[in-house]
Amino acid sequence: MSIALAADGRRMRKRRQALVAASVTTALLVIGVVLSVPGDQAEVVAPPDLVGLVRIPGGVAAVSHRHGPALIADGRAAGFTHDELGAALAASNLAPRVSSAAGTPIYEATIAEQSWGDAVGMLARLRAELPASDSAAAGPATAARSLYYRIITGDPHGDYTVVSLLADTEEAHSAGGLARVDLTLRWVDGDWRVRVPTPRPSLHPDATGYVLLGALP
Repeated sequence: MSIALAADGRRMRKRRQALVAASVTTALLVIGVVLSVPGDQAEVVAPPDLVGLVRIPGGVAAVSHRHGPALIADGRAAGFTHDELGAALAASNLAPRVSSAAGTPIYEATIAEQSWGDAVGMLARLRAELPASDSAAAGPATAARSLYYRIITGDPHGDYTVVSLLADTEEAHSAGGLARVDLTLRWVDGDWRVRVPTPRPSLHPDATGYVLLGALP
């Protein structure tokens, strides 16, 4: 009787060991499945931001879905991010729109609402320019095929910065370089404003030290 009880005890211990082993295996499988399934809070990697050039009143400008302009209406553009690329995009958009080639309604509104400095002097300069110079500024000889930028000074995350733009125009290319203009921007009421009067473009030898902002397709 005791031998039978001992045998039964051994069989019961073996069954318990088998059950424990099976439970451990099942638990490990469950853990493996849980770890292999991505959670709801998995990080989503945003696609890279694409910047391109578009034709606008007064010339060409760079645009981006992420950095601006967020608003384009009536030939004008606004809503740029408070960072380096946002400042570069703002400079490329505002400079052509404060030129005589943009047309009186656009340059007057842009100067009134998106600039700082000597607005009276800038308006006087633009109004003094002949229509012939307007036509030349809007023509293919001065339309940029690509734009480059560099931050010269200031902080594009702060109150002001100076953005240097290079434009690859046919006219500048024929002269052996790129057209350069340095624009001072100020952050006011949640957007960039350009200082006026803007300097006239000068000839720059090459794009060394600059970053490609965009190119026409």
